[in-house]
Amino acid sequence: MNIKSPAQLKDAGLKLLIADDEPVILEQLAKLGEVLGFEVHTGADGEEAWEVFKTVWPDIAILDIYMPRMNGLMLLNKIKEANDNCITILITGYTHYKQLVHKNYIKPDGFITKPFSLETMVREIVKLATEYKLLVT
Repeated sequence: MNIKSPAQLKDAGLKLLIADDEPVILEQLAKLGEVLGFEVHTGADGEEAWEVFKTVWPDIAILDIYMPRMNGLMLLNKIKEANDNCITILITGYTHYKQLVHKNYIKPDGFITKPFSLETMVREIVKLATEYKLLVT
């Protein structure tokens, strides 16, 4: 099944991990994930998100770059080393992201600059889920 709209995600039984140290963003993205039909898991910093990741093995992970205890780039590397099939989306309010990623880090599957609309996030999730054939018929 190719995902063409958010409605197609509802019955897929997919798991979403959200890692962000800003409570408002974490809550908004968690609600969005629930509306889209994901089983949602969250981490308020990189270390907490890594522990959650190892427990639930999510299909998609949305990671803030700047978080305490472990930043999103380090978390991205750990996730991709543990499960390269996990779709990763980095989010940040900083514009120098591409310089950071070009250093010694693995590139994410998607990237969104803060502030972003929830529509933008939905489009990115749908695009990546379609591109990476998250669902099979």
